[in-house]
Amino acid sequence: MTLVDEIRLLLEAPTMNARDIRTLLRNDHEEVLKLARDMYESESGDERRALLRQLRPALFVYARAEEKEVYDALLKLPVPEARDLAYEGYVEHGVVDDLMEKLLKSRKTETDEWKAHAKVLFDLVEQHVGAQSEQMFALLSRHFDDDGRDSLGRRFVAAKSRLSMRLRAA
Repeated sequence: MTLVDEIRLLLEAPTMNARDIRTLLRNDHEEVLKLARDMYESESGDERRALLRQLRPALFVYARAEEKEVYDALLKLPVPEARDLAYEGYVEHGVVDDLMEKLLKSRKTETDEWKAHAKVLFDLVEQHVGAQSEQMFALLSRHFDDDGRDSLGRRFVAAKSRLSMRLRAA
């Protein structure tokens, strides 16, 4: 994220509350980025495996809730840019899911090949988060008022809760 992007986010911050979908997404972005970065940067196979076990549910729950509540809301807007961004988000999540499966199936977390896959995963997540912070948050600001963003936030939190319960039960 560039300095200009960070300043823009700071200027937006006063209008965002804890229930605003943008705040909730930003919090999840920070969590999955940190886990993905730590996993990639770790030199220990055991630590990489432990971080992967943390990243998997966090990424799964965030991505599925975002698809259901945010992308589907964007697809309903009569704005080509919103639909394009939603469809691209679905595709990016699919690519991340494929990489996660590859990492989960491999028992060789100490190898350079595994680390390369982890690095690509981190890069994809970082790019996805950057695009969302810039483009999607702007779309959400333009096309949803405060109540609409709070409503999206409530539905997003509820979807995450349902998904987390299902994961724990599985």
